[in-house]
Amino acid sequence: MSATPNIIIPAPRSRLTLCVGIILIGANLRAPITSLGPVLPDIQQALHLDGTAAGLLNALPLLLFAVLSLVAPALGRRHGLERILASSILAILLGTLIRSLALPGAIWLGTALLSIGIAFGNVLLPGLVKRDFPVRGAGLIGLYAAAMAGTAGLSAGIAVPIAQLPGSDWRWSIGAWALLALVTLLVWMPQMRGRQHHLASMTAAQPYVSPWRHAIGWQVSIFFALHSLIFYAIVDWFASYAANSGLPLGTAGLYLLVYQVVAVATNLGSASLIRRSHDQMLLGFSCGIFLLVGTVGLLARPDYSLLWLASAGLGAGIAMVTSLSLFALRTHDHHQASALSGMAQFIGYAGAAAGPLLVGVLHEATGSWTSPLSLLIVSSVLVTVFATLAGRRQVIE
Repeated sequence: MSATPNIIIPAPRSRLTLCVGIILIGANLRAPITSLGPVLPDIQQALHLDGTAAGLLNALPLLLFAVLSLVAPALGRRHGLERILASSILAILLGTLIRSLALPGAIWLGTALLSIGIAFGNVLLPGLVKRDFPVRGAGLIGLYAAAMAGTAGLSAGIAVPIAQLPGSDWRWSIGAWALLALVTLLVWMPQMRGRQHHLASMTAAQPYVSPWRHAIGWQVSIFFALHSLIFYAIVDWFASYAANSGLPLGTAGLYLLVYQVVAVATNLGSASLIRRSHDQMLLGFSCGIFLLVGTVGLLARPDYSLLWLASAGLGAGIAMVTSLSLFALRTHDHHQASALSGMAQFIGYAGAAAGPLLVGVLHEATGSWTSPLSLLIVSSVLVTVFATLAGRRQVIE
């Protein structure tokens, strides 16, 4: 009898608990970040932060996401995915609580700590799905991506109302998401008991190939970077662009909510298409075209911004689920999937941090929105190219 690796398939009940835990972890990966922006003016006033400090506070999570993406796969291999993910949830919980305390430097320490937790969750969650759901992982990725986007939009939408409740303020608004992290940690604890944490990362017939040394790794990573650049640039700058075009801030906020809702709905729809598709080339091409229509439309006819944001939301939703699914679809095992996830998210969040910065620099240098939106248009064209290349049916080998 030939020797085969011992792969533990979770029983139906533990599989359900695992799925719920994965979705809950996904729900924690954006909400603590997006809850900050709407109450940032109150934070600046209370903590005497100037514009530069406020900008750094906004950029800190993205910078940590990029840097820590490089070390997350190695820690996952050494200590087990479940253990590191539990630690990441704990870091999100503690960081969310700490940054809401009235202590010197707490806002910085808490933001850094929760960002560290989110960074590890970003990278390792696709690897876990690849390991335990190798056949039907795309559906689960779609669900946790939708939870991630949905809570991101919700946290931004209710941040100000929570802060305005009687006896409340911005500290309660950004600290409230610790409750979600606590629930997630409790649901995840059963995964720490009695599970096999490691599989062989290579065999004699199938040597490990680093995604950094393969064209597929770069295609997936550049795709992830470009669509992240567009997404964060729109989220950070659309309100300012809309105000310049005569759109009230309240209406601009509503349009951004529509953008997020469309992206969430598309997250769920894309997952089923990925499962049924022979490859992801058409999905990759489609997300690029939707982004291109949205960015060109914003430049050419800002009076139809709602239509263009809906198109960009379709592109963003397809791009997020497709790029997350490619971490598993383009790799042989969960170790390689985590490595590709780490590479793509390092490059991707570097691009995400650069996007809003470049938009701001171009707008300040030219005094108009033509150059910033042209940057997003060019990025959309490149998304179409690299998403289509990454969508070909192939694996890193």
